[in-house]
Amino acid sequence: MKTAALVRTFILSLFVLLSIPAAYAGNPNLCPVSGKPLPTAAQRQFTVPAKLLPCFLTSAELAALYNSIGHDAQTTVTDPAFESGELNPDGSLRPPLTAGQTAALAKMHAVLDDDMHAGAVIRKFIPNSDVGGFLYGRTVVGSPSAPVVVTTNTVRGFVGLERNTQGLDAGETIGALGLDFETTATGQFTDANSLPFRRQVSQEVRLHGLHSIRHAMSAQGATDAKIPLARDLNDYVHAHDSTLDNRSFEMNRQGQANPYTGLGMSDDIGLLTLETTDAEDAIYPLHVNEEDVMTVPTPLARGDVLLRRSLDGRETLIARYVKVTLPNGTVTNGWFLSPRLSAADRAYYGGLIQQAAARVTAAGG
Repeated sequence: MKTAALVRTFILSLFVLLSIPAAYAGNPNLCPVSGKPLPTAAQRQFTVPAKLLPCFLTSAELAALYNSIGHDAQTTVTDPAFESGELNPDGSLRPPLTAGQTAALAKMHAVLDDDMHAGAVIRKFIPNSDVGGFLYGRTVVGSPSAPVVVTTNTVRGFVGLERNTQGLDAGETIGALGLDFETTATGQFTDANSLPFRRQVSQEVRLHGLHSIRHAMSAQGATDAKIPLARDLNDYVHAHDSTLDNRSFEMNRQGQANPYTGLGMSDDIGLLTLETTDAEDAIYPLHVNEEDVMTVPTPLARGDVLLRRSLDGRETLIARYVKVTLPNGTVTNGWFLSPRLSAADRAYYGGLIQQAAARVTAAGG
C-alpha cells in the first residue's frame, strides 16, 4: 500500500510539473517556461539575452545553446574555400551540431529576432582608425594604388542590439563580440600575446577607448538587418520556423581562427582579462547574443550618437548626428562634437578629423 501510494504521489507530482509550462503558456502575461512576468517590448530592448531567454527556453535548451559554440554548422558545404572554417584554432575538426543544438539555436533566434524592429537601438562598434572618417563624413577605401573616396553616412556590416553588450566594459565587449578577426602583432581591438590562441586588449583601446555608433533603426533598416548563419543551420531555420522567413541568410565560416561561428551569435576570441587578480590565462566569458548583418547599408539618423566606452565601463558622448545648414543654404546631416568634451578630447578628435580630410584630399576627393 505504501509503495502504491508513493507511486501515485510521484505520478501526481510529475503531472503537476509537466502541467506548469502549459499553464504558463496559456497566460499571456507570463513567460511560457519560467512563469515570471512577461517583459514588455520596451523592457526586452534592455534585457540582456542571458536573462531574456530563460523566459522562453527550457534549461535543456539553454544547455544545448551554450554547448553549441565550437560546433560545425556547415557540414554540407563542399566548397574548398570553406574547409578551414570547419576547424578549431588548434587545427582540430569541429564536431557537427547535434539535432538538439540546432533546434535550440533556431528557437533562440526566433525569440531574439522579435526585437529587431523599427525603433530598436543597435550598436555598431568601429575601429578607432575609422572614427575620423565617420566624423568627417568621408573616408578612403581600396588599395593605395587605387583609392576610392566614399561617404560614411551609413551603418553597414555586423551590428547588434544594444542589449548585447549592456553593462560591459571595453574589454568585456571586445571579448563578447569577437572584435575583431585580427592576427597581427598589434591591432585596433586586440594585440598578440605569448600564450597560444590568446589575444589581449589592444594598446589602442587602452589609450583611446572603444567607439560605437548608437543608432535607432528605421523599419527598412530593421528589415535589412539579417542573421548570418552557416548552411546547415540556415537550411534548418528556413525549413522549420516560418517566423524567421527572410530573416537570415547563408554565410559560412572561413578560417580556423575566425571568431565568426555561423551560429548567428558571437564566439569568445580567447581574450585575456585585464583583472590583475585573475589567473594569467583567464579569458572573458561568453555572453550569449544575436548578431546581425546589414545586408543593405542603412542611413544614419538624426539623433544617432558616437560613444566611447572605457575599460571601467563608463561611456562618454563624443558626437551627435544632427541637421546641418551649409553656407549655401543646403540642409544636410553631420556630426557635431559634444560641447562637454575636455580640451584634450577636442584636440584628439579634431586631429582625427584633420587626418581623414587629408586622406580624402590626397585621394582626389
